[in-house]
Amino acid sequence: MTYSGDPSAGRTSVRFEELAEWGDLWDKYDASTDGPQPVPSWYHSIRHRNWWGSGATLSQLHALARDHGIPVARVPPADVLRELVQADDEHEAKLAVLLRHQERIRTACRHEVPSDSDGWLTDYPETARRVLAAWDDGHLLAAACLALAAAEDLMFIVSRVDRSKKYPGLTSAAAREPHPQWWPHEQVVLTPIESLFSRYFPEKNDPIPQNLSRHAVMHRLPLEHMNDGHCIVAIMLMVSLLAEHEWHMIEEQIDMWDEDGEEDGDGAAAD
Repeated sequence: MTYSGDPSAGRTSVRFEELAEWGDLWDKYDASTDGPQPVPSWYHSIRHRNWWGSGATLSQLHALARDHGIPVARVPPADVLRELVQADDEHEAKLAVLLRHQERIRTACRHEVPSDSDGWLTDYPETARRVLAAWDDGHLLAAACLALAAAEDLMFIVSRVDRSKKYPGLTSAAAREPHPQWWPHEQVVLTPIESLFSRYFPEKNDPIPQNLSRHAVMHRLPLEHMNDGHCIVAIMLMVSLLAEHEWHMIEEQIDMWDEDGEEDGDGAAAD
């Protein structure tokens, strides 16, 4: 047994330092050896729900996203993450894990994509649904190309990078190390973006990057690079960014409700 219980049980407030310590302990929970355990109430403050039970540390998940461009936030189930971390460090070995579990990953993507567009001012949810529909129909490459196009727009929104800073702004934001005391799970959402924009100039005969490359897809589209594994990576990236964007929208709405409540309260007191 590696995980013995929830240190945050019964707590209604917490310091950042405590959250960081609890995160290190929670990362040790491996559902395959420790059996089922309920998700701690504070877990979502510094970790993504799909990490629970993977037995993977924050540094391992960050390395997976950084070194292989594989999105780890929100989408891959915990046991898939466990297998990804434990797989040989060769990039092809990581992609092979995605291929073995593509049906479960596709199901996880469906759970993260909004079922309707109520409350949205953009077409992102409908775009994501069309991506998954194309995947369902066996058109994985077409689905991935649309997903990559949608993901590029979502990157700027989720990272809060001004579009005038363009790709260097995105890669700079994605390259930041997750700080253990400042919502590190939010940083890991962005991590795969750095390798996505790796240097690639076909006119200079640059070698095609190992990881999924936005520039290779958009400027040359070599089909050997846009293989099934990288297609799944592109779709996972779009879905993880969409889910993060939705969560930010929910947080902003809650903040607005809280502000309205305080204003109403002040007015009632004045009366």
